[in-house]
Amino acid sequence: MANLLVVLLILLYTCQSGFANMFQRNYPGDKRYASQVYSVFYGVIVSIATLIFAGFSIHPSLTTVLLGVLNGAVLVTYNAMLIKASAAGPFSIVMIFNLSGGILIPMFQSIIEDPTQLSIFQYAAIALMLVSFVFLNMEDKKSGEEKAVSAKFLLYAILLGLANGIYGTLLNVQKTLMNEAENAEMIVCTFLSSAVFAFALLLIQAGKSALPGFRQNTKSAIFVTAASVSAAAAVNLLMYALGLVNVAVLYAMDNGGVLLVSVLWSVVILKEKIGKKKIIGLVLAMIAIFALGFLHGV
Repeated sequence: MANLLVVLLILLYTCQSGFANMFQRNYPGDKRYASQVYSVFYGVIVSIATLIFAGFSIHPSLTTVLLGVLNGAVLVTYNAMLIKASAAGPFSIVMIFNLSGGILIPMFQSIIEDPTQLSIFQYAAIALMLVSFVFLNMEDKKSGEEKAVSAKFLLYAILLGLANGIYGTLLNVQKTLMNEAENAEMIVCTFLSSAVFAFALLLIQAGKSALPGFRQNTKSAIFVTAASVSAAAAVNLLMYALGLVNVAVLYAMDNGGVLLVSVLWSVVILKEKIGKKKIIGLVLAMIAIFALGFLHGV
């Protein structure tokens, strides 16, 4: 059961990333505001979809509301740092910080809660996954396009990794504090507040151009809807899976799996060339994912 959930999670998050990328490419407005516009649509649609899943019956406690609003701010920070880091330095390093943060911070939470939850072999498999990220991203630099690594870039990349890890950790903290209740409430509070924060930032950045920025063409509307529905299904499934699989194991498999599927997609579907380092990264990631699943009984 749990293994199917993890596979489905990976596929859903991969779809979300792909559709989000297609939205960015087809967005008809000023590209400077595409991310904030996406975040508003994304937050609202995920919230509405979750309300539908919950039968429009949610009753959040104050704890869930506070954690959700905090996580909404973290989610907006994540989106902002992803854009800033990608513009300021090598995308390969951005992805290493991003994915590593999404694994390491939840793992530290798991260690604090109960150091005996993970075995030495599971720690080794997670370490192997982190090593695979380096190999998988080493060939992403194009000749003549390499960017310098500045202190500002490293700050953005570190904040990005922290935001990714804190986002996942707060979902798990709420689930623990509420004894696995109020899942839908946490999702709605997180994504609706992220939409409000993103809209506020858009107003500050764009001024009078903010509202016209929400005009979409057919393609961009389809892609933002598809990305948001994929995200809604994924985060609802993630909240359920957190009750079945250790948080460190789940996020390691999820983050690694999404990157793995994305690379395979680019090779098989988009016919992109793959070098020796990426092949090594693919093999290491596959070994790590299967090892984590086997060791955890997933």
